Amino acid sequence: GPSISVKLSALHPRYEYSHREFVVPYLIERVKELALHAKANHISMTIDAEEADRLDMSLDVISAIFSDPEFKDWEGLGLALQAYQKRAFYLIDWLVDLSRHHKKRIQIRLVKGAYWDTEIKLSQVEGFNDYPVFTRKANTDLSYLACAEKMLSAKDAIYSQFATHNAYSVSAILSMLDGKNNRHYFEFQSLQGMGRSLHDEIIDK
Repeated sequence: GPSISVKLSALHPRYEYSHREFVVPYLIERVKELALHAKANHISMTIDAEEADRLDMSLDVISAIFSDPEFKDWEGLGLALQAYQKRAFYLIDWLVDLSRHHKKRIQIRLVKGAYWDTEIKLSQVEGFNDYPVFTRKANTDLSYLACAEKMLSAKDAIYSQFATHNAYSVSAILSMLDGKNNRHYFEFQSLQGMGRSLHDEIIDK
């Protein structure tokens, strides 16, 4: 069905870790208001991913909304998960625990990530010993498939959404389901105007 994506940085100009004490409560209140509108209009809502240093704050917001009694029976909340982040594979475990604790599914849109250059430069400027993202595309591609397999194995807790324009990634995900008799519900997603021929091929079959 229809869905919208929300960037938390668009809701507050100081969505930064140094201001988390007053920004996070504000965002919880604001996102709840948007989520109530989405729920009333049968629209899913995805919290979009941003830079790595904002991840913990976004999880605070998502956890608060997901556990709110007003959304007890609503499975329309989700988040974008960046496979190029080294924490992605382990974050799925946290999300599965959150989902099973509240006995409802959470939507996860798996992407490879859009802030790679920024993450590398920020880490270099700050003099960090390591990067929060993989520095080789092959590792990001492998992480994407590992995350996809983990998501599909937790279909009771996760509604999987695979955002990709890569034919190999699509084929690999479909091959994970080969020979399985149990029914899976999931989506392939693409940006408007991109990957149309690939997704037409999938839909036709």
